[in-house]
Amino acid sequence: MSKQINQTKSGKIREKRSDTLVKTIERKYNVDLQARSDMKLGNLLREKGLPSLSKLIKETRKD
Repeated sequence: MSKQINQTKSGKIREKRSDTLVKTIERKYNVDLQARSDMKLGNLLREKGLPSLSKLIKETRKD
């Protein structure tokens, strides 16, 4: 199980598990990732060709 690194509100960096569901991330970061809510983070990152959750969030918020 691989992990992704992300930053908490306090600025601390922690790892995010790749088996975290998209719906959990969408709720936590208030974003719409345009993916199935039951999809896993690792699969979505692979599908989009992105290395991390932070890159995914930045890409999503750009649009």
